[in-house]
Amino acid sequence: MDTSTGMLWVLLLATGLFLRAAISLHSYSGANRPPMYGDFEAQRHWQEVTVNLPLGDWYRNTSDNDLQYWGLDYPPLTAYHSYLVGLWACRWHKESFVALHTSRGISTDEHKQFMRNTVLLVDAVLYLPAILYATYTVWKRMANGAAKPHREIDWLSPALAALFPGQILIDNGHFQYNNVSLALCALAVVAIIERRTLAGAILFCLALNYKQMELYHALPFFFHLLRNCFTTDDNSSTPGQRVLMGVRKLTVLGATVLLTFIILWLPWLSSLDALGQLVHRIFPVARGVFEDKVSNVWCVVNVFVKLRNIPNTTMALVCLLCTLMAVLPSGLHLLLQKTPTARSFLYSLTVTALGFFLFSFQVHEKSILLATLPATLLLPLEPLVSCWFLQVATFSMLPLLHKDGLTGAFVALTIISLALLRTADGSQGLQSSNKNQKSTYDVLHLRRLLPVGIPGHPTGSILLVLFYLSLLGQMLLLGAFLCLTPPAHLPFLYPLLISAYSCGHFVLFYLYFNYRQFCNFGTVDANKLPSKISLKEKVK
Repeated sequence: MDTSTGMLWVLLLATGLFLRAAISLHSYSGANRPPMYGDFEAQRHWQEVTVNLPLGDWYRNTSDNDLQYWGLDYPPLTAYHSYLVGLWACRWHKESFVALHTSRGISTDEHKQFMRNTVLLVDAVLYLPAILYATYTVWKRMANGAAKPHREIDWLSPALAALFPGQILIDNGHFQYNNVSLALCALAVVAIIERRTLAGAILFCLALNYKQMELYHALPFFFHLLRNCFTTDDNSSTPGQRVLMGVRKLTVLGATVLLTFIILWLPWLSSLDALGQLVHRIFPVARGVFEDKVSNVWCVVNVFVKLRNIPNTTMALVCLLCTLMAVLPSGLHLLLQKTPTARSFLYSLTVTALGFFLFSFQVHEKSILLATLPATLLLPLEPLVSCWFLQVATFSMLPLLHKDGLTGAFVALTIISLALLRTADGSQGLQSSNKNQKSTYDVLHLRRLLPVGIPGHPTGSILLVLFYLSLLGQMLLLGAFLCLTPPAHLPFLYPLLISAYSCGHFVLFYLYFNYRQFCNFGTVDANKLPSKISLKEKVK
């Protein structure tokens, strides 16, 4: 890494932490709203449970662990993290923060500061370094390929990744620890791109064992790793030898994944009842197909067909079938392509995460963050569309953010992210080539962020017009949501309109990213994943 890149990282790290600290001064989920108090209390309560109860009772309903009051429903790594934070609270702060039963709903300024700092610590130590490293690695890989990324994205890509409003507003505003699982997944992507398959598998297992929603990314990892097991650069080997080598690689990979799970789940493996309870808590079918006004297909369909009247088990099967139909083509393309590429892997991650968000069972508004991670890493190849997607993803969570008192923070961070686009300076070549193509309506100077070969094409102008129309629609819906009173018989009209508007965008993004993954099917470029270096090449 050169000095300028290092200085950029330091600047982005400082700016990212400053903005996160500023958002931390705002309200949060469930503030002063008994009896459940929201996600802030859920995270605190898990610290209370894990610190005070035996490990075997963490997921079990007991007299001291009422699962109806924010029972632990994330995998073991989240529980271990809650335990460590709870110990920190007990030993270096106040035991009252996690006192059994009596700490429920605690809302002192000292405790709020402690909780906010736990998220900022993860941002500083894990999330921001991981996301900056991931964007740097992807940029470096794409810069050496046939599909050259835009020069201005060498700083804009990490800037947008580090300052993405959606993640800041949910983790540092609403209050969650999505930064842990997202960081682990980003590092897993880097390991896969660099062909460190076992490290990538372990990192992704850790992400999946922190939040089960990382299943949104699981299929691309599965298909890519399976493809890698039976891919070899040794053309002298016979088909039989290749199969044997592939089986050996697959066995080692499977053993690594299994061992990682066994280590994390070990305390519950001694009893089928304890194991079954853990799985039941992680996958709660009884909760229903979606929550609140989430921007996916089922929420829109529910306007016309009341899905909550259909048994949850039936809907779960319908959702499973629809999700598989939506994501399998992308995964099979990843498995069957002639040469594995970093490009197709990133597109498949985005397509699959979007497919899960649009069609899967039990989806939260916040789950869109899982699709924004690979879209962020695609910024070098899709600067405009990825920025557009990130913008709509944040907007789709507006009803939730408004409920948490974060509307002002949402507007401020959105303006900052749009200002970043406006100030991106292209290279002299790009500027001169687009000098006569500037449009009066292109106030953010986005034409230079169009995919390579499109700026001078009519398609480029169409994309720009659609972007600005989309932004205008968001502004109008925001104004109506904040200023207009909905009809008495339609109290949730504006949240539903925001969800439907965002869902329409997500469907189009899903189709676009599918097209972009498949349009170069079979091509071989320098973006292909690096092969292992032979001993002779090392000596050279």
